[in-house]
Amino acid sequence: MHKVSVSVPAVCTNLGPGYDVLGLALNLRNTVEMALRDDDQLAIQVRGEGADRLPEDFYNPAMMAAITLFQALERAPAGLTLSCANRIPLDVGLGARTALIVGGLVAANNLLGSPLGREALIALAGRIGGEPEAVVAAMRGGLSVCSAGPGDLLYRTVDIEPLHVVLTIPDLPGYPQRLRDDLPQAVPLSDAVHNLGRALLVVEALREGDFGLLGRALADRLHEPYRTGDIPAYREVVAAAREAGADGVALCGAGPALAAFATRDHDAIEQAMAAAFEQAGVTARTLIVAVDTQGVVINVVE
Repeated sequence: MHKVSVSVPAVCTNLGPGYDVLGLALNLRNTVEMALRDDDQLAIQVRGEGADRLPEDFYNPAMMAAITLFQALERAPAGLTLSCANRIPLDVGLGARTALIVGGLVAANNLLGSPLGREALIALAGRIGGEPEAVVAAMRGGLSVCSAGPGDLLYRTVDIEPLHVVLTIPDLPGYPQRLRDDLPQAVPLSDAVHNLGRALLVVEALREGDFGLLGRALADRLHEPYRTGDIPAYREVVAAAREAGADGVALCGAGPALAAFATRDHDAIEQAMAAAFEQAGVTARTLIVAVDTQGVVINVVE
């Protein structure tokens, strides 16, 4: 029996003004394990985050990705065993579904002898999940800069200074699942120019480790103003983070998870953000995670 295990990091996309452009891989991982079977059965198991919500059938994101690859290559094994061990919280803006899609694609590709290279897998995963900036960061690790258009995907990975991020994940069952088309499709030119400049400065700040610049550059006008209103005590939580030592706070993806950036005092920032949510009657989980520089990690067992 041939078996492959694929570990994929979480991703914080958008990073303030970098809407649909920037993605930062974080050392919090989902693992997809896939094995060939001697029979024609499909066995799927989900453990950890999202185990009560992710389907254990053809509609599991990792299985759907694998099937897409099999169909594209017109090759498919008779039977498969799929196991998902998830540490990335589901649907909070940390790319949990992207991690499963990437994991399923990479695992299926390896089971077939790796006919597709990394660039082709990135393109296919971007089409499946619709978030190429998250796919690039998950596959390559680090900070990704991505520009996607119809049939045209450009991206690079930027080397940045090592850092830790405080993640705060409020428990908001009613938080709306956001899509790209929920935002204004036309914006003032001044807002577009603002975000262009600030996004470039976010990249430079992370590359140089200039957290003072990062704190100022994270200001966004294109997506956060339309989403943070659904997060109770958002302004108070950000203020508490800054008072405790954070240089800047950004919404992770479409939220509601928040990422606080700082060079030190991570424990104090973590406690301050959780306490601010608690004062608003909201329970919040917190994590301190490093930026991931590995991207996808593959282990193959013959």
